[in-house]
Parts: sequence; C-alpha cells; structure tokens
Amino acid sequence: MTTTEATAAQSNRDFPVQWGDADDEELFWFQDVMHNPLPITPLNATLFQPAFSAGASRRMDQLSMPISAIRSSIQNGYVYLGMVPLRGEPAELEARFAEMQRITMELAPTVLQDWRETFEPQVLEGAGRILSFDYEHASAAEIARFARTFYDELVTVWDIHMRVNIPPMNAVFGLEEMLHATLGEEAVTQSRLLLQGFDNKSIETARAMWDLSRWIRSDAALTEAVLAARVRGGEVTLGDGPQAAEFQKRFRAFLDTYGWRSDQFFEIGHKSWHEDPSTPLTILKGYVGRDDSHDPFVAHRRQAAERDRLVGDLAARLPAELQPQFHGMLHMAQQYVPIAEDHNFTIDQNFTAVVRHGILWLGRKLVAEGRLADAEDVFYLTYPEILAVADGADAADLAANARQRRQALGRQARMTAPITLGTPPPADAPPNPLITKFFGVGMPPSGDPNVVTGHPCSAGTVTGEAKVVLTLEEAGKVNPGDILVCRMTMPAWTPLFGVVAAVVADSGGPLSHCAIVAREYEIPCVAGTANGTAVIKDGMQVRVDGSTGIVTILGKQRRG
Repeated sequence: MTTTEATAAQSNRDFPVQWGDADDEELFWFQDVMHNPLPITPLNATLFQPAFSAGASRRMDQLSMPISAIRSSIQNGYVYLGMVPLRGEPAELEARFAEMQRITMELAPTVLQDWRETFEPQVLEGAGRILSFDYEHASAAEIARFARTFYDELVTVWDIHMRVNIPPMNAVFGLEEMLHATLGEEAVTQSRLLLQGFDNKSIETARAMWDLSRWIRSDAALTEAVLAARVRGGEVTLGDGPQAAEFQKRFRAFLDTYGWRSDQFFEIGHKSWHEDPSTPLTILKGYVGRDDSHDPFVAHRRQAAERDRLVGDLAARLPAELQPQFHGMLHMAQQYVPIAEDHNFTIDQNFTAVVRHGILWLGRKLVAEGRLADAEDVFYLTYPEILAVADGADAADLAANARQRRQALGRQARMTAPITLGTPPPADAPPNPLITKFFGVGMPPSGDPNVVTGHPCSAGTVTGEAKVVLTLEEAGKVNPGDILVCRMTMPAWTPLFGVVAAVVADSGGPLSHCAIVAREYEIPCVAGTANGTAVIKDGMQVRVDGSTGIVTILGKQRRG
C-alpha cells in the first residue's frame, strides 16, 4: 500500500463517507466551512439543506449558469457542497455562458433596488406568515401541519437569495477579469476597495451597538454595572441602579431590531440573540471598554473618499475605449457588498431565526404531550418525523431518537472533517471563481509549521496575540488589539471587527463576508487558510500580513 493509499484508508476509518447516490462520488465536494463549520442538526439536514439545494438550483438554471445544480451532502453531520457541471457540446456551453452574461447585464444594474422594493418585502412577508401563526392555542399536530409550509417558504427564500446575489457577483468577476487583462493583478486587488464604503445592515447593526455603548459610557455607574452584568434566564441582570430600567429598554429595542439572528448560519438548532443575549452583551462590553478615539466607523467613513479616488485613478490608467465599460461594470459590481450583507441579515439570519421560532413552539407542545424531554430536542428530529406528527403518527419514539442524535452530534464535533471529498476537478480545468473567491477553497497549506497561508483579503501588517474563537460564545476572551483566529465569520460577528487588530479565517475568499468587513474596518485579513484554527493557539504572538496572505507564528508564549 502506498503512503497516499494508507492516508486515504485512515481517513475512511476516521471519517466514513456514505454517498446517497452512486454518481455523487464522481462530483467534487468541498466542506462548507463558511456557513456550517460545525456538524448540523438533523432538522437542518432534512429541511434547510434540501430546500437550499432546490431553491438555489432552480434560480441557477434561470440565470443560465454553467452548472445544472448545486447539491449538499451531509457526511457525519458536516455539510459538503457539490456543483453539478452542465454537460453538452462546446457550442452549447458557450451559448449558455453568453446567455448568463446577457442576463447578468440585464439584472445587475437594478439588483439592489429590486431587492429593496420587491424581494426583501417578499421575504419579510413570508417571515410574517410564520410569526403570526397562533402557536399558543394550537396542538402539536396543528403546528406540525403548519410546518409543512416551511419547506416551500425556504425554497422561495433561497431562490431569491441566488436571484439577488449572483448578478452582482458575476459583475465583480467581470470587472476583475477586465482589470487583470489590462492593468494586472495589482489593479484587481485595488478594485476590491471600489466595493467598500457603502452602508449595509452589518454596518448598521454594529453602529447601533456602538451608539448604545456611547450612551452607557456617559454614566460611570451604568458603565460599571453593564461591565459586570450577566445573562440569566434569557435576561440581562443589571441591578436596580437609576439607569437600569432605561438600559433594559434600549437593549431590548436593539434585540427587537437586530436580535433575530444567531451565532451560526442556517442552524435553527442554535438560539437566537433574541432568546439568549449573551453574545451581544459580550460584544457590547467590548465596545463599552473603548473610548471615543477608537470609533470603529472612522475607517468606514474614509472608505467613500478612498473609493472615489481609486475610481478616478483606475479609469485614467485604462484605454479610453474601455472606460465606459469600466464604469458600467463598476456600477453593477458596487451593489455586491450592500446586497451581500443585507440579504444575509434578512434571509440567512432573520428568516432562519423565524423558522426556529415556529419549530421551537412545536418542541414545547411535544414536551407538554410527553413526547420529548426538552423543547430543544425538536431540532434533533427529522423533517419527515415532524410531518408524521402532522399526520397523527405515533409510532416513532421521538425522545429516544432525539437523545441518540444529540449524542451522535457530540461525537461528530470531535471529528476532523476533510476539506474536500469526491473527485477533484481535472488539473487543467479553469478555476471556479465562486469556489475560490467566495468560499476560498483551494489555497495549499504551508509546509512550514510556523507559517499559515491563505488568501490576501485586506491589506496591512499587524502583530498581536492570537485568540482562537470557534463560536461567538467564546468572544469574551477577545481583547482590543488581539488577532481573531476563527473558522469563519458571519454578520453576527461584525462588531468584533471593531475590537480586534486583524482576522485569520479558515474559510472564505476575497469576496467573503470576512474579507468585506475587514476592508470596511481597515484591518488586515487572511482567509481561506483551512488550518489556521488547528495550527495557531491562544496566546501565540503572530504577524498577519493581509497583503500577501501569510500569517507567521512568532512565539508560543504570550509576551508579558
């Protein structure tokens, strides 16, 4: 047996793979660390993932993308994505690619307007239908029957997700290709700054938290009380000082607007901030600890001026005949960041939390009927089991199933999941920009144990103490000036960017959320390292070079 064969055999024992379809092994699959870094609950696997595949594939076909479907495969609880390539004669594929370009040029100029005027209201309307159901007075069977609608709602949501994301993303790819062909790689890096400085929901959320922290700091006693506050039973315990009631009112208003999200994407098994405000309270404390001179939005306010300067500079370097094309592509591409962050707030976060709200009510009813031990156990059921509840079926031992699956999820969380599965693409196949520039897959690891390599996503060089944060529940250990080392970041993590000095992420590319927000805050970022959280440990001194994508470990101990 060769070394490669021995390694594969060991991997199969440690991470056994079972394909649902014989053809699945022929696809190239990559772990979706960006959205699902941890094993997912059975309800996520049997409701969210199939709905995502159906909705996303439907829209990709309508956009004439050169893939026939995007599929998800759940292996030991981990989510792997595979893109089914479109088969056909070269002329047919060229015609489809040309059609995709035509559709992009047609949709991209107004995609942000379309989102705000048509699609976001449609998503919010669907969320409203779920929230307005009379769960309190319904039986478990009645709630389960209502949950039959959740799949179709989610398919529609993921269809919209692709409808608003793909056209501006394709415009970004087109802009980068044009600049690379005419001005070189440096212009591509600069062009990403042309997308920055626009208001979006992530910045809005962080700014609301910063404003709350400024009000808190205006009162010394309140500052002391907030820094000492804890969360018990889903509520912040603050004491009975003169400003305590006003703080509770303002903090609850923040959660009512921005708290329909959790620390994880797409995972309805994870409590929302609305239910458990521990994470936003921890991040708020980090803001409270900073004086006005550390306003994290100074950098954002500089972005617009720098963006306009770069537009003029790059346009002046282009041949005159390409300048109109440059400005047209730029207009379409500049809608990408607001769309990326705003859809994430409304779809990936808000809608997920709303579906959780409905399913959690079902869990409470099943507990009342003696069929589950804990309301949270409902997320360890499968969607077919929930539909069986709707039909009045009583054969399944739901409590036993949930208990066994909880235990299985704990075992899966201790596994080391490979980054890719299946059949790698041919060596001469052109890179898929969606996989490389968004998901960040494909960066080869460094052979030096003191060096971690990834995509250079936000320029600058910073040295500091590393803090490895696998979930936002660990955010309390992050101090101002630390280097955040994580599997990924999501919009819920955005306020942390106002505290840390740099970010190193296992997943993501130059167009990922992590990269976008790091550039907004003007802090270095290296993403798509694959192994950063495995190699770097808490307390290590590291140097992050966001211009080269190199992270260097300088010492194993904290420098005192």
